Formats: sequence, structure tokens, C-alpha cells
Amino acid sequence: MSQKSLSTRSLLDLIDLFERSSHAVADGDGQRLRGVPGWDLSLRAALGDRSLAAWTERIGYAGCYPAPRGDERVPVEIEEDDDPGRYRYRCPETFRTKFVSADLVAVHAVTDAKLLNYLADLLGIPQAHRRGITAPAISGVLWHLGKMRIADAQVDVWLARGLSSSIDRVFEHFRAPSLPDQGLIFTTGQALPDIVPPPCSYRIVPITSVLVDYAVKPSFDIDLIHRLLLAPSGSKVEKSLPVRFDPYSNTLVIATKSSQPWAIKGPKQVAVVKYLVEQFEKGRHRVSAGDILVAAHGSREAARGKRVPSIFSSNNQWLDYIEHDDAGYGIKLE
Repeated sequence: MSQKSLSTRSLLDLIDLFERSSHAVADGDGQRLRGVPGWDLSLRAALGDRSLAAWTERIGYAGCYPAPRGDERVPVEIEEDDDPGRYRYRCPETFRTKFVSADLVAVHAVTDAKLLNYLADLLGIPQAHRRGITAPAISGVLWHLGKMRIADAQVDVWLARGLSSSIDRVFEHFRAPSLPDQGLIFTTGQALPDIVPPPCSYRIVPITSVLVDYAVKPSFDIDLIHRLLLAPSGSKVEKSLPVRFDPYSNTLVIATKSSQPWAIKGPKQVAVVKYLVEQFEKGRHRVSAGDILVAAHGSREAARGKRVPSIFSSNNQWLDYIEHDDAGYGIKLE
């Protein structure tokens, strides 16, 4: 499955699988495998076999299996069988030999570099700044994704996995004098309790909380990330609205494109965009060309014979933010 076909729901499942992979599973030789066994791949429908094959790798087999015993499950040791497609174990109820599919006891892990580079792409981090992906700061736990542009600043961005169980090591790393004293630490798990202060002036943010959850295709809400960085540590920051118009700077911000706000020029263009946003907030995602022209020209008489594209004839940038179909004109979310 190509990266372009990955949905937001699938990405959320991959991030969850990546986080759960921080808990090691012992194989038959006692080696610790950082992954998730097949029986625990309780993935949502968005992530199926094709995505699993494209984004993960089989890194070994578990040494134990949770076999059923009455209404519960108990761990039992498993052994390789002559048939390579299965493993055998002693039933905890009957003590007879039973078999389990090799697929169920296989341990899967999300391919680190592939997922991290994909996240870096979404965040707009240049390839030249991604050396920390292939050379983690803490193996299997902490990666420097690089520097991303937020507003007018270049911000260091990190990703931590299993932070709750590695917090001492991670925080100690950020206290090193060679590192900047501020930046953004994304975690693939839950947010830390408010009573746990971040190191220096870093912000710790669950990466799933800044994905635009209503969008079909994965997109980060850069406007929300910017506001999180500016807010005092521990304060609550509301999610961005899908569409926001700033009347002071005449700027349109769309959550799925929040890294590229549109500074609108000209009173008629401003009037059109302001009207579309007002209608969007009322639940009207499409409005007629006639209504738009009235909003731009002030009356139906003044709008007679005019066309919407003519209002934006000075450039084609508007096509990235406004879409048109048989139902009319509306804000372009994707």
C-alpha cells in the first residue's frame, strides 16, 4: 500500500501499533522482541492485512501464547512443530497437545524509518534535517525528526515512544547542555499528567491530538501546534476549527492546510471569503454563485452579469482554498 493511499484512520492505527511495540515480547530463546504478537493485533477496520504487510515486518515469534482455560486465558509455552505453519502447546485444561497458527504467535513491528519519515513528510521537515531518524537519540524510544517551520521559526521536533516507561531517560537526554532548551516532543502514547513538568521549555504533545481527525487524508494542524508552543506549559488549548477567518489580517486558515494560511487581497475577495466562512459555520458547505456575487458587490443589481472567477482574476491561489461543483462554491478542506 502506497503512502498516498494511507487514510487518517489507518495512520492512527499505525501510531497505536508503534506505541504498543514499545512493550517487549520474549521469544522462545528469551530474547526480547520489540513488537506486537499476532493475537494482540486488535486493529480497527481501517488497517487491514495489506497495510499491515506494507508498514510492518515480522521480527520473530513469541515464546508463549495465551491459551483458553474456561473463561480466562493463561500463558503457556509454545514449541515449533514439524509443520512450519503452526506451533504446539500443552492445553492447560486437558494437558493434551494443541496447535496454534504461526501467524497468531508471530511478532510484528512497525518499520521505524518508514513511519517516522512519513510523519516528517506530513510535518514538512526537509530531508536534510532528518539524520536523527536513522540514528535515534535513545534506541527504540526517542528520535529527532528534524526542524520544522512553524510561523517564522524553525522548531526542533522529536518523537518519543513508550514515554511513560522511559520518562527518566528521555528527560535526562533533554537536560544535556548541547541541546536547545526548547522544542516540541511528540509522543505516540497518552499525554503526561499535568503534575509532570516537561524538561526546560519543551512542549510534550500526543501526536494523535494534532492530527486533523475529521480529514480523510492525514494532515497535521500546524495552527494548533503553533498555539500549543505559545501557550504556557500545562494550559489547555482548544482544537482548531475546520475553517477560521482572521478579520484583522484578512487571513483564511484551514486546519488541513494550516501551514499555508491565505492572506487575501482586495475588498471583494475578502468579502467572498468572509461570506463563505460565515456560511460554513452555519452548516452550509456550498453556496450559489449568485449569493457569493451579492456578498462581493453589495446587491443583486450590482452583481448582475458578473462571474465569481473574475473576482479572483489577479491570481489562481484561490483555487487551492475554494472549490466549485454542481452544488455551488465552498471552502476546500482537502
